[in-house]
Amino acid sequence: MDKALCLALLQKASEAKSAVAAALRITSRSYDKLTDEEIWALRYQLIVLVEALASLCMKLARGEWGVVYTTYRECLLEADRRVGAGCGETLGALVGLRNLLVHRYFQVDDRRLYEAVKKDFKCVLDFLEKALRHASCV
Repeated sequence: MDKALCLALLQKASEAKSAVAAALRITSRSYDKLTDEEIWALRYQLIVLVEALASLCMKLARGEWGVVYTTYRECLLEADRRVGAGCGETLGALVGLRNLLVHRYFQVDDRRLYEAVKKDFKCVLDFLEKALRHASCV
């Protein structure tokens, strides 16, 4: 594997993990105690997470498989299939959430978003680990 590609994948994985950690840190407090700024920060961390996952995916697809995907969802679903994480549904839902946050942010139910984030990110972290292992970066 190309060293530069591996470093880029590791950087994107680190960005995604940092976004997960920040989102979980924000949701460690009661929803009713969050400020508007913290709710906006939560939204931002989810956008950062999906952007990092998608960037990792696009780099992996182009560098390892010689494929260029046109959408984040398509890339993440195919990458998930190839690395065997079993997280395609979760990754696809995150892409949809990112699109909602970016393009139709006024329709987001922040309490529902908060509750969803409080659930486990195990699948996302498992996907990252398997993608890096698949690319021989770890």
